[in-house]
Amino acid sequence: MKLYKYRLFTAIMAAAVIFASCSKDGVDNNSQSPSEINKTTQKLLSFRQDLFSKNGGSMTSDSAEWHLEGLLNYEQANNTHEFIQVEFLYDTLTWPASNGVIGYEALQQVYASVNDLAQNMALQSGNPDYTFDVIDLQVIETGLKNGEGAVIVTLSGGLLGTIPTYVGFGTDDYWYWGWDAGKCGDFTGQYIGRDASTELQDHFTSVPFQHSYFISIVEVPAEPWNENFQDDNNPYGNSMIFENTGSPSGIVYCVSPEELNYYLSKFDYIKNFLKPTGKTYKTVLVEDDFVPMGGNFPIFHRYKLFYGVNIGSNPN
Repeated sequence: MKLYKYRLFTAIMAAAVIFASCSKDGVDNNSQSPSEINKTTQKLLSFRQDLFSKNGGSMTSDSAEWHLEGLLNYEQANNTHEFIQVEFLYDTLTWPASNGVIGYEALQQVYASVNDLAQNMALQSGNPDYTFDVIDLQVIETGLKNGEGAVIVTLSGGLLGTIPTYVGFGTDDYWYWGWDAGKCGDFTGQYIGRDASTELQDHFTSVPFQHSYFISIVEVPAEPWNENFQDDNNPYGNSMIFENTGSPSGIVYCVSPEELNYYLSKFDYIKNFLKPTGKTYKTVLVEDDFVPMGGNFPIFHRYKLFYGVNIGSNPN
C-alpha cells in the first residue's frame, strides 16, 4: 500500500480546495443548461455593446474582470485544449480602477492592450491558422493610494489539432483509479499491483526520445483543483486530471479506457503550461490519493512533473 496516501498535509490541503473550484461569477459552468449558456453569451454580448456605446459607464473590478475575460474568450479563444503545439505569453498591464470601480473608457484601454498582445503573438507565429486556447485575466491590488491595480494576462495559443504523441488505451483498459487494485469491470482480478495511475504514468512516459542528461532539476506538482486545468468540455468531470468526489464506493472507482484517453490527451497542455522558463520537461510521476471527509472519500490523481536544463550527452 502506498504510504503517501496517508500524509496529513495532503489531506488538509485537498480538503481545503477540492470543492472550491467555481467560475468567477459563482456559476457552475459544468451544470449549465443550454438556455443558461445562451444567457451567459447574451450577457457578454450586451457588455460588448455597452462597452463601446455608453459614455461614462463603470463597473466594479470583480464584475469587469469576469465580463472582460469572458468577452475576450468569446471573441478569440477555442477552449478545446487540443493543440498540435501550445505556447504561453504572460504580461502585466495597468488596471486603472479607483476604489474598486473601473470606468468603461479604462476598460476599453485594457481590452485593446490584451488584443494587441494576442495579435503580436499570432503574428510572431507566422502561421495564418494560429489560434488561442485560453485568455486568462487576474486582477490584483497594488496598494497604490489612487486604488490603481494590475491585471496579469495569460495567453495560450497554437495550432489546432492532435498528433498521435502517445499510444492510446485499448478496449480492455478498465482500471481501478488506484491502490494497485488492478483491472476492473469484466477484467477484475487481473494485473493486481497496477492501477489507473500507474497506467497513465506508463503512457505519459512511453514517448520515444533521445536520451539526454539534465541538471538543475525541479519538481512541479499538478493537481485537479488547479483552476488552470479546469475543462468545461470534460465529459467525466471538471478537470483535465482525474478526480471523483463520490462516496465510499468511489474508493473503488473504475476508470474506462475512454476516460483514460481523455486524460492522456490533456497531458501535453498541462506539461507545457507548467514548464519553468529555461527548463525542459524530463519525466512525470503519477500518484493516486484520497481525502477522508465524513462518509465521502474524494479521490484523485496528482502529477509530479520534473523539468531541468538539458545538457545533451554525458559531459564526462
